[in-house]
Amino acid sequence: MKLNRKQIIMIGIVLAIILITAFLNLDLRERKHIKNGIWINGYGIGKVNLDVLAENGVENIFLHESAVKRFGVSAVEKWIADAGAKNISVHLWVQCFYNGTWINPIDTSKKDFNYPYFNKKVNEIENYTSIVGVKGIMLDYVRYPGDAYKYDYGWWDTGVNGHNAITKFVTMVDDKLRYTNKTLSITVMPEREDGAKFYGQNIGELSHHVDVIVPMAYTGNYKKNFTWIKEIATYYSEKSKPANTCIGIQDYVSDDNEQPLNVTELKINCQAAIDGGADGFALFSWELMKNWFDLRTLSDSDEKILI
Repeated sequence: MKLNRKQIIMIGIVLAIILITAFLNLDLRERKHIKNGIWINGYGIGKVNLDVLAENGVENIFLHESAVKRFGVSAVEKWIADAGAKNISVHLWVQCFYNGTWINPIDTSKKDFNYPYFNKKVNEIENYTSIVGVKGIMLDYVRYPGDAYKYDYGWWDTGVNGHNAITKFVTMVDDKLRYTNKTLSITVMPEREDGAKFYGQNIGELSHHVDVIVPMAYTGNYKKNFTWIKEIATYYSEKSKPANTCIGIQDYVSDDNEQPLNVTELKINCQAAIDGGADGFALFSWELMKNWFDLRTLSDSDEKILI
């Protein structure tokens, strides 16, 4: 069948729309990478020996936001500068939906996202980025405690439900940070396929709005070993694309037994994360990290985008 001029033009318009839509949906942002790191509570800036961290190859610190309230902006900026002088980047570790009590990302009375809280927390995070020297923001407790499935007021993809609420909040943070050159990372639970149902953490969606996904593969809490860490790393290194993956490693036995792990077990667990395909690993936490070793000895040979 021969097409007339009008039909050819219409086909051309449709193809152009398809191509433009496909281009707009491409995720072209350059993702930053976290090769290794350690979590430090807010009071830590008065106690941490930065020389010890530097000597053992620590490249990133996730400093709890309480440090700002406890010591003030000026003191935090000075400490960040001291860390920077030793080639250690500092990210502010922000608790989002838990601060002693859980905060529902959905307003159940309105059956809508909890925008008043979202806006308040996003503005707070944006203010943190103005602290001189801060390299990034780590979002923690960006989830439900395990009951996200109870708050479903619409279709899976478009409605008001647990995982869309979490994704919406992270998207709002990303909108504020995307052009600031700050690294945006997010901790996630390690349950893999159940993350969206129970915690509201849809990794496929979240990975488009952050630089780094940080699964908390805490062996003691889950009664697992290094082979499980490797499995978690393999799963998330694929599922988290296009974001990078940094595996959270517990440096003590468990939350029920805070005895620090020995060097051998720590090395095995960290190496398992790398062997599983993760871009990096992070130790939780500084307070219980007693048996240090040079973290650089576990780096792989692949080229990464470093912060």
